[in-house]
Amino acid sequence: MNDNYKMNRGTEMPEPTASTLDFELMYALAEHSHEPMLLVQPDGTLLFVNSAICQLVGQSKEFLLREGRKGFMDSSDARWEVALKARREHGYFKGEVNLVHKSGMKIPVELGSRTFCASDGVQFVSVHVRDLRAEKDSQEYIEKQQQELKNTVRELQLVLDSTADLICTFSLDGYLLHVNQACQTILGYSASEMIGQHCTEYIHPEDVAKTADDAKEVVKHSSTLNFKNRYIHKDGSVVYFSWSSSLLKEEGKVYCIGRDITKEVLNDTKARENDYRLQSLLQEGHDMVCILDQEGTYTFVSGSVRHVLGFEPEELLGYKAFDFIHPDDITEILSDFEQVMAGVDLKTKPFRFKAKSGEWRWIETKGVNCFHHPAINGMIINSRDITDRLEAQGQLERSEKLYKALFENNPDSVYSLDKEGNFTSVNATTVACSGYSEEQLLQMNFVQMLHPDWVQETVADYEKTLAGESSTSETVILTAQGEKLNLAITKVPVVVGGELICVHGIAKDVTETKQQQRLLKNTARRLNSILESIKDAFFTLDKNWCFTYVNHKFESSLGVKSDELHGLDIRQVYSPEKFPKFYSKFKRAIDLQHPVHFEIFYDDLNKWLDVSAYPSEEGLSVFIKGISARKKVEAELKKLSLVASKTVNSVYITDEEARIEWVNDGFTRVTGYTLEEVIGRKPGDLLAGPETNPERVSMIRQKLVYDKPFVQEVQNRSKSGEIYWSKLDVTPIIDEVTGGRKKFIVIETDITTQKKADEERAKLTEELLRRNRHLEQFTYIVSHNLRSPVANILGLTSLLGTSDNKELQEGITGKLKQTAQNLDYIIRDLNEMLSLQAGVLEERERILLPEVVEQAIQFLPADSYEKVTVDLNGIQEIGSIRSYVSSIISNLLTNAVKYKSPDRPLVLGIKAELQEQDEMLCLSVSDNGLGINLEKEGKNLFGLYKRFHFHVSGRGLGLYLVKTQAEALGGYVTVESKLNEGSTFKVWLKNYK
Repeated sequence: MNDNYKMNRGTEMPEPTASTLDFELMYALAEHSHEPMLLVQPDGTLLFVNSAICQLVGQSKEFLLREGRKGFMDSSDARWEVALKARREHGYFKGEVNLVHKSGMKIPVELGSRTFCASDGVQFVSVHVRDLRAEKDSQEYIEKQQQELKNTVRELQLVLDSTADLICTFSLDGYLLHVNQACQTILGYSASEMIGQHCTEYIHPEDVAKTADDAKEVVKHSSTLNFKNRYIHKDGSVVYFSWSSSLLKEEGKVYCIGRDITKEVLNDTKARENDYRLQSLLQEGHDMVCILDQEGTYTFVSGSVRHVLGFEPEELLGYKAFDFIHPDDITEILSDFEQVMAGVDLKTKPFRFKAKSGEWRWIETKGVNCFHHPAINGMIINSRDITDRLEAQGQLERSEKLYKALFENNPDSVYSLDKEGNFTSVNATTVACSGYSEEQLLQMNFVQMLHPDWVQETVADYEKTLAGESSTSETVILTAQGEKLNLAITKVPVVVGGELICVHGIAKDVTETKQQQRLLKNTARRLNSILESIKDAFFTLDKNWCFTYVNHKFESSLGVKSDELHGLDIRQVYSPEKFPKFYSKFKRAIDLQHPVHFEIFYDDLNKWLDVSAYPSEEGLSVFIKGISARKKVEAELKKLSLVASKTVNSVYITDEEARIEWVNDGFTRVTGYTLEEVIGRKPGDLLAGPETNPERVSMIRQKLVYDKPFVQEVQNRSKSGEIYWSKLDVTPIIDEVTGGRKKFIVIETDITTQKKADEERAKLTEELLRRNRHLEQFTYIVSHNLRSPVANILGLTSLLGTSDNKELQEGITGKLKQTAQNLDYIIRDLNEMLSLQAGVLEERERILLPEVVEQAIQFLPADSYEKVTVDLNGIQEIGSIRSYVSSIISNLLTNAVKYKSPDRPLVLGIKAELQEQDEMLCLSVSDNGLGINLEKEGKNLFGLYKRFHFHVSGRGLGLYLVKTQAEALGGYVTVESKLNEGSTFKVWLKNYK
């Protein structure tokens, strides 16, 4: 549109800006639109034509822009004057006119024009054109189909009314519900006289009983054939009938066809009636019947030739049929004639026959050789005029080809649906758009493709279409690949004979357009949310120093309203004489196109303000935040730093990111680091000792978030590598005014000596208790389990030396080996117990429970279970011995895998709960395995070397270890179990803070 406009206006376009970019986008949309468009001056000069209008009229853009309206306007169409007059007087017109194609063809279109003014006051006329050819062709085709259907229905009714048979409907109790017009002919009564009357009023009295019996047979067998009875004519004569009856149970009706066989019964008139009927058929029928001799000469012509060809029968007698056949068809007809002469009954292809009027009529003929019949002695020719049928068929084929071309080649999805919403036809675009094949679509209902959120609305809209209402609406579908598509669908009901037979739909993919709209809305919404979420007072000015935006913080801080300030010059609201520094800084930012930042005390608000101004091509963006609290804190910090610098303890100050800002001399003395070496670094990254792991450092940093003082013990490493323990007293200093910046004052006290004494005392106490608990069990194993295999070895060894029997010696050797293995198992178990005792010496720590559980699950064979459900109730850290907790969970899981049921896949459950004010942790492991008989085995369940299922290898040590380790951690173990259902082990542990 730019190029066209420049060519006609003769002006140079300005350099691209945001508005020109929008103009270019609008031009691209208009240029590539499928809808023909024009831009015209009021005097008729064309300023712009898009490709669609050029393609419609077959002319180039240059031609149309040069010739103007006369390049495509049909000058003979008087409606153009009406259109131009309406647009001049009212500024708007919409109606139908004709365009002229380059070839001279007239194109019916719907023309819409509207006058509008540009920003500079210049008037233009926008013109939109819609090609009506396809619509008119479709309308003509539909009207023709409707007319054909009406003709068919009328012909059917004519057949029913004209048939010689009596067609009627009875109720089950014998009352007449419907009768065709034949009743008048056969019985003398009109249909209105008979309907509603009982059949016995017309049946011969002697046939009433017989007719009642036949009615019972109809009910019993649903139909009867050739039932004969007599009826009384209105004039009192007897009429003989042969009936065929059929019962329709669902409607409770009996359908009957009665043939008048009176003439058959009356033998004396039968021949005459047959002759009469035959003669009527030959004279009045649509088919022409004639007889040809061996030369092809007419020897008989029926009277129906008058209706078919316009001849009187006498005008054809004695003439050869071949003289009336079109020269192009004569050869094939002669060949067919010879085949019939040879005895072949033949139906010819359609050929042309000259009527009396001189026009060629298309004839379809059937020939039968009857020379052997003395009464005929010729070839019977039965001919029918099919000219109208062939012309209608040709027209229908042309219409179908046109419709198919429009259907298949349409760039949009085009389809047809039946009343139930099932696809009956789809074009190639529909297949490509949906991702389904044509075969799949033709077996689908359109509801199956709808996005669940759009089903109700789209189905309701479709029901309106079924009611005969055309409409255009939008919906969302899911393709075969699961992708969402936004469609704009035009639905047109197809009604024939007052009945809706299908619905045509045209769907345009508007997904990209919708996405762009959503993107623009979301961008605008996000931008507004960002601006309103800024905690600082914020406003923007244009190049004329007028307010263009004010956020909520600025409104609340200064007690103003955004709508009151919008468009006002800031200098009129806030006097430059009262705020000289503000305006000097703002002017500097605009002049130099460089941001400025300054702090100033504002007397009216009695506050310190931090001001930042950022210039742009649109004007100036200004951020203002209150910093009075910060200024107060800075003053306090100056005082505090003076005090802290003189204290003996290590003191340092960090920012809200825990980065060191200041340290006193005590910090340098304890750690060996100077202020220059540590400033900007985090203490945890710099000083953390071996036992101050990343988890503990992370925990300390998490505590900093809560803005509350806390005390924490940590292990540090000085610059020289010396390890020492410190107690940290951390106090946050928070800017309560802005809720923003804060600092932390940390006073560090060296507690290395105290920590070592506490640790040694705790370890000694725990070691004494542990050894006392296990000494008795250890003694039992040594005195019983260990002595038994040693005694066996001594006895077997003595036997081995006193016998020379080789087989006995081999047997003794095998038993010695087995006994030695048992002894090895016992020694291993003793070693396991000694390891258990050593484990108590480990330091209790904060461990991540999810991590321990995950590691225990990973050690299980992947194919040993089907599912593991973990529910830790949000518990992350617990205080305990990591190795003990890991061993307990691993032993319980391994035990569940060993004793899983062979009848079902193993399902495991791990659950954790904190109880008794978080001082006790309950870990439970459940399974659906073999289970345990607790009534029988409960007292021995956690004993050493106790086993309850012997089909799986094991020594009965796992549950003993679980119980022992739980008690070592200040807890206990409980179990719930049922045979063949599963078990749940609950381990209660003390949660050390």
